[in-house]
Amino acid sequence: MPNQQLTRRTFLKVTTIAGTGMMVGCSFQSNPNISIPNAKSEDLGLWIHISNDNSITIISPTSELGQGTHTAHAMIIAEELGADWKKIKVVTAPARSEYKKNLYMQSTSANDGITKWWDRLAEIGAGTREILVEAGAQKMGVPKTECEVQSGHVFHRKSSRKMSYGQLAKAASKLDPPSTPKLKSKDKYRFVGKPMPRLDIPSKVNGSAVYGTDVRLPGMLYAAVSQSPVFGGKVKSYDSAAAMAVKGVEDVVPIPHGMSVIADSTWHAQKGLEALKVQFEGGTTAGLDSEEIDNRFKTSLDELEKTKLSGDKVLDLEYEIQFLSHAALEPMNCTAFVTEHSCEVWGPFQNQTKTLKKVKEITGLSEDQIMVYTTYAGGGFGRKAKTDFLEQAVIISMTIKRPVQVMWSREEDMQHDFYHPASKSRFQISLGGDGMPLNWDNQYAATSQMAQDYKFLKWMDINLISYFSTAHSDFLIPKLFPTVMGYDWDIKPHYDIKGVDFKSSIVEGGIPLGFWRGWMFQNTFFLESAIDESSYRAGEDPFDYRIKLLRKSPRHKNVLERVAEESNWGSPINDGHGRGIAICDFAGSILAEVAEVSVNNRGKLVVHRVHCVIDLGRYVNPDIVKSQVEGCVITGISIVTKEQITIENGRVEQSNFDDYRIARLKDTPKINVTIIDSEFKPTGADAGLAPTLPAITNAIFAATGKRIRKLPIGKQKLV
Repeated sequence: MPNQQLTRRTFLKVTTIAGTGMMVGCSFQSNPNISIPNAKSEDLGLWIHISNDNSITIISPTSELGQGTHTAHAMIIAEELGADWKKIKVVTAPARSEYKKNLYMQSTSANDGITKWWDRLAEIGAGTREILVEAGAQKMGVPKTECEVQSGHVFHRKSSRKMSYGQLAKAASKLDPPSTPKLKSKDKYRFVGKPMPRLDIPSKVNGSAVYGTDVRLPGMLYAAVSQSPVFGGKVKSYDSAAAMAVKGVEDVVPIPHGMSVIADSTWHAQKGLEALKVQFEGGTTAGLDSEEIDNRFKTSLDELEKTKLSGDKVLDLEYEIQFLSHAALEPMNCTAFVTEHSCEVWGPFQNQTKTLKKVKEITGLSEDQIMVYTTYAGGGFGRKAKTDFLEQAVIISMTIKRPVQVMWSREEDMQHDFYHPASKSRFQISLGGDGMPLNWDNQYAATSQMAQDYKFLKWMDINLISYFSTAHSDFLIPKLFPTVMGYDWDIKPHYDIKGVDFKSSIVEGGIPLGFWRGWMFQNTFFLESAIDESSYRAGEDPFDYRIKLLRKSPRHKNVLERVAEESNWGSPINDGHGRGIAICDFAGSILAEVAEVSVNNRGKLVVHRVHCVIDLGRYVNPDIVKSQVEGCVITGISIVTKEQITIENGRVEQSNFDDYRIARLKDTPKINVTIIDSEFKPTGADAGLAPTLPAITNAIFAATGKRIRKLPIGKQKLV
């Protein structure tokens, strides 16, 4: 996080809400940290609302996508505030500059709900606590040094008197906030570091949680959409009269690259869309198929040129990762209400800044005429950081001049995604007499979501993502990249490998791309597979081999040793079973895994157990960390065994979960997660996905002697 010094002016803005208590606001402008001296209270982001009944509402700057960030934010603030946990609730902040995580964005991605906000939210909680203590001391007529906070009260130790925060809210709102609030020491923590229950779970269990499709407005209509199956195509024809004849249908409205039908229910809109019989033509990917994309990868790799190595121990390897859909259970949806002077939008947004910008572009309204309401998301994984679904809702509402809810069908969702990029990686490796690498030549070709978003990267042929969890020798680009993107990431190679020559190139596939959960996992699959093959070629145990290569990375070495211990690496194992090991560094979060699998004589694969050890630095809630890692492991199993997007005639072939297969409950192994207590800066638990892939494929080799170099395994024969 950028060093943002708080001053009396920039830290807290405390105001009294008539009859309801106190609100705490804060202006966190990015570097330099400057606040306008005469800023009005309504111009300051609000973070805490303390009501007279002692209830506390925390306004979180991030979206709750199911990852537990809202609970973590509540824990951080409540820890410093000394709040009563049972009195806390959390809501998502609107789209405002005060909630930006860096110079550019208010969004939720890459574990930054914690990395970007922990210190800031802790200071807000501590500053609020100090003015409440001062108010309580004044009310009770005692020195504030004799007072402390206890579960939402200011407590006077000598007299045992206490006053609730709700009772003190009005008085506290009149006090000057502290310029440098004092944070609690770790040994005094009541919440942080403890397995606190998730705040969002009860409402999700009882059905009261509001997701995007739960939004209801007076007079609201519903829209179903059909978009060109070939990317970039346009509408050729449609039967408006047939659609309008369907019960409940009220209008037909064009949208970018498609059409929409508006009706009094989602069902009637969908039936009207079927009657509309939209036909499309053209498109930027017309005629493209998976074979052609594969040829482009081969051409790109050939242009990078393989290195010709000689010696007794030489490896020539090639690995491949597939296109993937986000496939969130909640399809894309958005509700919009546009009038002449205002626009309100509701949806599972991951990027509030882009959402606000897109609404401004479409409507021409100013920022203060727009409200963005972020609902719970039924899975995001990066997909809901895009704005295509929002754009449709705003256009339709402007056209019909009524509130409208757009909800995509599963088929639209699957075939109009922003997919995880496919990639290929080649290695030419020579080993010395001791079995360690002497030459490590690697050519890497990939489609790139960043090159689609930032055209200059395509022009320069720089794939920034290729440097994560990769053995590379370029230290300039990896150093500049995080700084430019506003992240404090360390993406230096963790293995000490000699003779590295890494080259990467961007392949233009024409397929819309986006960030995906654990988005650099392909690099870990490539690297850890090559390391494993090198260890066997050298005649060494895969664990011992990695330990030697981690001699200059003690933190990584410690994680790897711990996972070997937890999994009883090296102990006897049943016939037909095998263990595989892998490690990754996800922007500072280090996670190692050991997977145990079996393959029977018919080639059936079973993943029996996965041991994970993670050092993610400081963490807020161990239960949330473990659940994140467990979810990543299951996603990894799904990638290895089943998931794949293929292209035929310029369009995605898969359309639903019958042909886009994902891992199910029966595929879930026993998962053991160990968290290493660490005082390094906080990172995140998405590191759990990347090593799952090579841990499983390396285990398959240990069990069968067959290497898996192309994912998914699908129908590949294992015996």
